[in-house]
Amino acid sequence: MQRSFPAFAACLPGLEPLLHRELAGLGVAGTQLQGGVAFHAEVPLLLRCGHWLGTASHVLLRLAEFPCRALGELERKAAGLPWEQWLRPDVALQVRATTRKSRVYHTGAVEERVGNAVARAFGRALPVARQDGELPTANLAVRFHADVCTISLDATSTPLHRRGYRLAGAKAPLREDLAHALLLAAQYQPGEALCDPFCGSGTIAIEAAGLLLGLPPGRLRPPPLQHLALFDASAWRSVAAERRTVPPPAPIAASDRDAGAVAAARANAERAGVATAITFTTAAFTAQPWLAEPGTAPKSGLLACNPPFGHRIGKGQDLRPLYQTLGNRTAELGPGWRVALLAHDPRLARRTGLRLSVQCSTRHGGLPVTVLLGQLGTDTATPSDGA
Repeated sequence: MQRSFPAFAACLPGLEPLLHRELAGLGVAGTQLQGGVAFHAEVPLLLRCGHWLGTASHVLLRLAEFPCRALGELERKAAGLPWEQWLRPDVALQVRATTRKSRVYHTGAVEERVGNAVARAFGRALPVARQDGELPTANLAVRFHADVCTISLDATSTPLHRRGYRLAGAKAPLREDLAHALLLAAQYQPGEALCDPFCGSGTIAIEAAGLLLGLPPGRLRPPPLQHLALFDASAWRSVAAERRTVPPPAPIAASDRDAGAVAAARANAERAGVATAITFTTAAFTAQPWLAEPGTAPKSGLLACNPPFGHRIGKGQDLRPLYQTLGNRTAELGPGWRVALLAHDPRLARRTGLRLSVQCSTRHGGLPVTVLLGQLGTDTATPSDGA
């Protein structure tokens, strides 16, 4: 049975350097590419990646790659693959196809032919995936580009950014992998205080608490590969038993003016197993205790947040005074503090008056966003227009 695969850890565009750094921390010598990092892995490493990666959205196993110019050729070549080594007959199968610059262009027909090939291998069709996602599903990606077919299998049955704790939402929720990326870009370290005065559903604070406590991002999901024939229970027990040594915990303060959002954040933190590591407060950001009275804040730390922006919070609101006040209050924390902002509008970010540098850019909810970092205590300046 095949136990080693070419693999690809996919992420949001622009997060590739952060994902590459994460993989290096797992001992993976990967190659950074557009949209992710390519590497080679055996089953135990695939289990570790699915369990520990925080910025990845998927870990894909490259099952096969071959030239193909016709649907009949596709079905014939796909039927010759060892599907019984990879898939389970009792698990639903979802086939999704994309085509570009190829003679084979009908995605629906591609999905049907590959499904036929899998059914031939098992002597019957596999169960059909449910739209509600309640049952585990093997997700098969078939990609045609320039008459070359690549077939990949997702190592998990759900995207990795879905941690499993955010059942309660708030307005404009932040994806978990993007919150994780914000913290990694800021080089947030366990043992460092953190403040999020616009916490919403609590994603940034919860991801920070996970890092602070040395918890794997995939701790609430089913084990990677469990829905596939590749699963190795013994290897998984070893991966699940891994622990990271962390320094004594530092305080994490999260607040929001919306009482409903704070209630949702508390519930999410409870599910994530980090509620005791976070102090939640219902307050406008100017009334957040550390910002209202900077002398009560720790001497050093990271202020990390996703401030409100007009497209998703409400049109017609002038947010410039809010950003200016955010910059003034943040600067009062002192030179031991750093700031990490997720900026949707460079013009608003400039209103903070903080000296901010661009770390990475991606998209969130269909909109461009930029991670901006700054060290307090330096001369204030407006970010560049490219921020």
